[in-house]
Amino acid sequence: MKPSHQHYAIEDTTRSPQEHWLSHLLNGSYKLPGLEGKKGVLFSNTTLEKYIQEEEKHDNFELTSGKNRSLRTLSTGEQKKALLAYLLQQKPDFIVLNNPYETLDKSSVSALKQQLIALSNDMPIVFIFNRQDDVLPVMTHAITFEKAELKAVVPIADYHFKKREFVFNKDIPPAITTYSNIPEVLVELKNIQVSYEDRSILKGINWTIKKKEFWHLIGPNGSGKTTLLSMIYGNNSKGYGQEIYLFGNKKGSGESVWDIKQKIGFISPAMLELFKRNYTVEQMIISGFFDSIGLYQTPSTAQKHTAAQWMDVLNLSQEKNTAFLKLSPAAQRLILIARAMIKHPPLLILDEPLINVNDEGTALISALINKIAKESETSILFVSHRDEPNIHPDFTYALHPSPKGSVGIRK
Repeated sequence: MKPSHQHYAIEDTTRSPQEHWLSHLLNGSYKLPGLEGKKGVLFSNTTLEKYIQEEEKHDNFELTSGKNRSLRTLSTGEQKKALLAYLLQQKPDFIVLNNPYETLDKSSVSALKQQLIALSNDMPIVFIFNRQDDVLPVMTHAITFEKAELKAVVPIADYHFKKREFVFNKDIPPAITTYSNIPEVLVELKNIQVSYEDRSILKGINWTIKKKEFWHLIGPNGSGKTTLLSMIYGNNSKGYGQEIYLFGNKKGSGESVWDIKQKIGFISPAMLELFKRNYTVEQMIISGFFDSIGLYQTPSTAQKHTAAQWMDVLNLSQEKNTAFLKLSPAAQRLILIARAMIKHPPLLILDEPLINVNDEGTALISALINKIAKESETSILFVSHRDEPNIHPDFTYALHPSPKGSVGIRK
């Protein structure tokens, strides 16, 4: 049966920068069959964040009127549901979906996907995607770009999705920083319980991370992954008085948060907000020696040499003096991982390192993570909301929500 509308897929790459065409598409001035002269709405994380800011700054509760709750207090899935409902109330001619599944867990993705497929019967959809697996099966055409300009509209069956396997040919640089008295057990959590007001988040968490282990922490939105990370890496007050042992010492028994963080490499999507100035690739990597945002100390010859070796491993030597902010999301993540790893810390925490990265970038970052696991003594804690076929952990720790809080199961 022929679809009632044409639906367009656009791969989110450096060749298709949205600032060149998105506003024209939404106001109907972009010449696409079925969309010319029509008005569209944008469903994206950026749109959602604007409404959250509007609530917080101006008490404007457009998306949650009647709920007596702010957007910030809703789960990610509930936030996106509220945004979609609100956008559709505007009676648009079509909708642009910009990576709609990012930050959602598997069950939320499945529910949203079914809703969008049903919506495709009522209006045209433009689907901007990073990952091929995300593309809705109802898409009829793909849009290709060249030098930021529309190149062609082709039937989706004729579009060539790029799939690449990446191999890093150079060895990871050796450590020039040494840590003393690091025990076999790096992290030990014993019967951890966490509640906020009347809501139980974690119940009876028992988990041990040892030297040179590669762990994948998974769990649906709201299951407590972020809370669990903050018990290890952060300064979560809920950790006080509980049996949390880090590098052989009970947390809160004398070691400062700074002492703990010196032994942990950490990256998360939120970290990108910290690096707003024009730091070069070299400065970013060297700053890992000092755990600083920017480079304010003069590095030693050995430190500069190690940073050069990391740039060589990442095939970014040519970009040594390029501004970090000008690089692709995938290249930025590689640099943040190198920055976190440059001291070879006993533990490396990678919190959602693949969010907002396309298939090509995902393969690249995954190859680096697997290489670090294989060639270093560092233990890795990799956190994600989706299964990642390119990541090869030794163990998985899965959080399963229950009315009394999430329980953890080792796999």
